[in-house]
Amino acid sequence: MEIGRYFLQLAESARRLGISWHMGRDFDRLVEVNRRHQDTWEPLSPIYDPELSDINRDNVIYIEGQASGEPVVTLILRRYDWPTSTLQAEWESGRFAYRDPETQMDPNEKWVAEAPMASEINGRVVFAGGLWCHPSLRRKRLPILTVAMMRSISLAAWNPDFAIGMIEAGPLARTLLPLYGNPPVQPGMKILGAWRTFECLLSWETPDVLTNHVLKNLAAPNQPDQRYRADENILRAGAPR
Repeated sequence: MEIGRYFLQLAESARRLGISWHMGRDFDRLVEVNRRHQDTWEPLSPIYDPELSDINRDNVIYIEGQASGEPVVTLILRRYDWPTSTLQAEWESGRFAYRDPETQMDPNEKWVAEAPMASEINGRVVFAGGLWCHPSLRRKRLPILTVAMMRSISLAAWNPDFAIGMIEAGPLARTLLPLYGNPPVQPGMKILGAWRTFECLLSWETPDVLTNHVLKNLAAPNQPDQRYRADENILRAGAPR
């Protein structure tokens, strides 16, 4: 599969929107951008705090889109290896987020995994999170491009058994799911009494599904990609200051 050509296609599509992609292993950058944009972005979960979790340079890839040198979209991919465990067990034990849940979790904090698929997800798992778009660029094409980057990088870097995401339940989920390609979802992933209390929809994709998304959207050689044409409103928006 021509992952390299697909990367170039996504880079060109982003360039037409005035955005350049930047990737690395520096998850501290995600924390920095989150702190700078608390007016439009909720605080990050403990999953991304190296003082609390097992996040490190070997199990993360950070993706940032910039316009005029300023961050306008972020995404972080976190790899988990569960050869003898499952998402349900890791989530409900708190190990999904914490290095030592018994000492690091709040006494009233509880993680509940009621989505049936959570008990089936195991092996090498890539969790896509930390997704944020600057309000001036919250148009359809940017989330589509960002999720396309997630799929292609997950395959190229780790070829996981599952790629998963958590989408906060509510009206926004109905807007986001079509932009993400309508992956299968199940409700029931809950976090109670922590830094926030909320319920998420669990989404998941297998390697075959990830590959099919890439192949379906890969433009033919020497053919312009028409899927991500520039939006005039996006081009006029400019970078945040």
